Amino acid sequence: MKIKIKDLTIMAMMLAILIVCSKISFNIGIIFLTLQTFAVASIGLILKWKKALIVFFTYIVMGLIGIPVFSTGGGYQYIFYPSFGFIIGFMLSSFVTGSNLFNKNKWMLIPKALLGLIVIDIVGLIYMYLILNFYMDKPSSILYVLEVGFTPFIIKDSISVVLASLIAIRLEPAINNIGEFNNSIELNKNKE
Repeated sequence: MKIKIKDLTIMAMMLAILIVCSKISFNIGIIFLTLQTFAVASIGLILKWKKALIVFFTYIVMGLIGIPVFSTGGGYQYIFYPSFGFIIGFMLSSFVTGSNLFNKNKWMLIPKALLGLIVIDIVGLIYMYLILNFYMDKPSSILYVLEVGFTPFIIKDSISVVLASLIAIRLEPAINNIGEFNNSIELNKNKE
């Protein structure tokens, strides 16, 4: 896959947005309430899956090597946090949100973003269940995991991804046209 400088710049900006949205957090139990889902949906919808996957992979690697990009810091030990599965879900959600599925209608970005949110939640909740029960040795039922990892976030996350979809509908044409102005200036110079 060939990546242009324009794409690298946009990917770096999206990574920065994800990091900032991760740092805006509120502790409401064993998971922090953040703006990550807004950033994740935006990244997947705007960059498409391959570039979004690179952004999420970079984010995870940065966090695991100790750069404090996650909501509560960074380091390899983060893989043992009950919430790390949601971060893994970011990568998997990019396949849904960044796919060419439903590309004919721009309003179909909303269902794609909601499907991406479902992927994040499924991966995150399964991971949380496994970490709580088998690593932390805190016997937890599926209902408990849903109560702490899903219920407090579903309304905020749903609103976040719908808002990200609406913004992506407006931003995507502008992002795709970056550089077109410069190309038209060069074409006009060549005509003279």
